[in-house]
Amino acid sequence: MKEKISVIIPVYNTKEYLEDCVNSVLEQTWTDFKMILVDDGSQDGSREICEELCRRDSRIQIVFQEHKGVSAARNAGIETAEGKYLFFLDSDDRIHPQLLEALYKLQEENHGTIGTAGMYYAERGRFQKPADWEKEDRQMWEGCYLDNHKAKQPLCFHHTKVKLDSIGGKMILREAVKEVRFNENLARGEDTWFLHQLIANGADVTVLFQNWYYYRKNSGKEKEYSVESCRSIYQWQKAICDYEIKNNRISKAVHTEWCILCNMVLWKEMGRKKQDARLKEYVRDLIENEKRQKLFSKVDWCRKAVFYLGCACYPLYKRIEDVMYWYHTTLETPQELRNNRE
Repeated sequence: MKEKISVIIPVYNTKEYLEDCVNSVLEQTWTDFKMILVDDGSQDGSREICEELCRRDSRIQIVFQEHKGVSAARNAGIETAEGKYLFFLDSDDRIHPQLLEALYKLQEENHGTIGTAGMYYAERGRFQKPADWEKEDRQMWEGCYLDNHKAKQPLCFHHTKVKLDSIGGKMILREAVKEVRFNENLARGEDTWFLHQLIANGADVTVLFQNWYYYRKNSGKEKEYSVESCRSIYQWQKAICDYEIKNNRISKAVHTEWCILCNMVLWKEMGRKKQDARLKEYVRDLIENEKRQKLFSKVDWCRKAVFYLGCACYPLYKRIEDVMYWYHTTLETPQELRNNRE
């Protein structure tokens, strides 16, 4: 007997892409699923599309709520879910027709808590099938298993093939979620914080080395650089620092501190470009305060030099950052991921 998977899709004003998203689930080779559409107070006709889709297939269920945000919508989906696994999908994205089956089989083989797949990034617009999205006949797919010790390592958590900083395309053992929920007070980074809590509670990770999650860029996902969104990111990243320090994992706390510093450089530049006086003042005060923190003193001198360069000359800093990004996305291989040690 097949295990049921609950596919949780928060919906808010994504009329243009909603049906395409739902159809990508209905086309799955794994057919035993419950699709939960959580309409978060849409005003563009998405609600009516949800109702029509529900009439077409008995596996689709709709949850309506007033507009509370994506975290509240996902939490409502968790409360409604049933079966062994939860799968998270955004309503303007879509998935490869074999993704649920591939993740399920890898999860079962490895007794995994979190299953993750790579992302195919595409510009906003009509879906165009990637060249490597042809259906395959084989029953096994390449992947790897990361025990909890490995999954906690910064290299693995932020690895481009693992993507534990976003919830899209994640299949999670429902019983492992327990009382963990998305923080509805965070404007940004709520999914990273959610996944970090699961890892902190002992979750392991199964990685599928296929870019089978189709992520539409710039389709309502444009990064908003406001004081509120920057403060939200800063709060959950500092919460991770505090957690790691509490558990005597100083090297991981220092890595998160470095991520915070990189964000501050970006926020400073965005405040300048947007001529946002409020954001510029907020970031200026944040930087000065951060430099007085004990954790900042533990960041190595090379990274501090890059940080100060970013504060003084963003274009040169950006070139260095681009080289670092190229290195991580080009040179990191699945084998290096498997062999990673602290």
